Amino acid sequence: MKFYERFVPGLAIVSYLIGDEKTGEAVVIDPTRDVDDFIDYAREHDLHIRHIIETHIHADFVCGSRELKTRLDDQPLIYCSSYGGADWNQSFADRQVKESDSIQMGDLKLEFRHVPGHTPEHLAVLLFDQSRSETSPWCMFTGDFLFVGDVGRPDLLGEEEKQKLARQLYDSVFNQLEGVPDYTEIYPAHGAGSLCGKAIGSRRSSTLGYERHFSEAFKQAPVEEWIDQLLEDMPLSPPYFKRMKQVNKEGPAIIGPKLPGLERWQADQIHQRVCEDCLILDVRSKEAFAAAHIPESINIPFGSNLPVWAGWVLPYDRPVLLIVDDEVQVKDVVWHLLRVGFDDLQGYLEGGINSWETAGYPLGKLKTMSVHQLQEKLSQQDQLTVLDVRTDQEWNQGHIEGALHIHGGTLQERVGELESDKPVAVICGSGYRASIASSFLKRKGVEDVTNIIGGMSAWQAAELPVTKKSN
Repeated sequence: MKFYERFVPGLAIVSYLIGDEKTGEAVVIDPTRDVDDFIDYAREHDLHIRHIIETHIHADFVCGSRELKTRLDDQPLIYCSSYGGADWNQSFADRQVKESDSIQMGDLKLEFRHVPGHTPEHLAVLLFDQSRSETSPWCMFTGDFLFVGDVGRPDLLGEEEKQKLARQLYDSVFNQLEGVPDYTEIYPAHGAGSLCGKAIGSRRSSTLGYERHFSEAFKQAPVEEWIDQLLEDMPLSPPYFKRMKQVNKEGPAIIGPKLPGLERWQADQIHQRVCEDCLILDVRSKEAFAAAHIPESINIPFGSNLPVWAGWVLPYDRPVLLIVDDEVQVKDVVWHLLRVGFDDLQGYLEGGINSWETAGYPLGKLKTMSVHQLQEKLSQQDQLTVLDVRTDQEWNQGHIEGALHIHGGTLQERVGELESDKPVAVICGSGYRASIASSFLKRKGVEDVTNIIGGMSAWQAAELPVTKKSN
């Protein structure tokens, strides 16, 4: 058996390719849109991808099953769940499967099991190597139902569905897995860092027995108590999750072998607003953005968290132009954005910010301040709003007395809570999220914005005072 695990950092997506060496057939489970790695792996190992499985309708990334099928001349079959009713049937599926349906590839059998709770239609896939055992599974691909140390969150569909899904999840955890042996290896669709769980472990695989013994989610409790514990301190989910659900239900657009977003734009084209509606996304470091940037651009520094923050703060109805440090980053940035459904990518500024500077066009700057300078201003009782854009959990662990807390991802809805005539000092954990929030505030017309360098990490390292009191 050939086994290939592909991990995408940031969104922490894990996809799998399983191949049967005797028949040369392969199946891909939960692919992302960038499908070349699967095609290349299959080619290198003399395998033919005949089957593609979606364990459920993903909320955090655009699924790649249609893309993979198209790139393979429509040869593979796509398998999706038949459960959940019309709202959860993916119209592009070739086979809509139910409990106990299976796929046979030589000695390998993949059998579906219905495990609702994260979503109503969710499937797990049991893999049997029948050359070793006809009846005992070797592995289980659990999608977003079961993670290492956690289970998939049931609260992504809103308050109305949350309790119903949580009860289904309880049943899936304690009843639907009955008969699956402890030694079954589990392979989830996400690792640590994904927002599809509350506390996903750092390892990407485990055994069912280990999870039964040590995962908080498997600790027996009355259903209401279990649900309360599960939902306690659940992090916010980005608003783009709802959009992803819809895109993945209907079937995402096909990208094809030619990537968008690779066109070079000259500084004068951008200055003359050739693309009038384009939003300028600057992915350089927070320090480079603070020193000089194109006015009204949004800064999301390049890195694995870029797609998550793009989903939080960028509008989906605007084409995007990129400003990068180095042109070799462009393809990576494009894939980060395509994975979360930003398909209208127009290109990037050739020569980067230097070409804009040398053309003599106006530059914006973002003020920065050390934590010691911030402390001095606060002690002088300067008129200043300290805006803390971290998560609720981070805020509750300690914050600056008198600060205003608004999660960075909700700033668009809550920007009106800021006093427009007061300067704003934005703080997060290290300065990354504060730079995103600062660029957003400047774009919204807040003139006096400062990014606190080093964020709360520097504040606490300097042993400056924190409080846990709510304001």
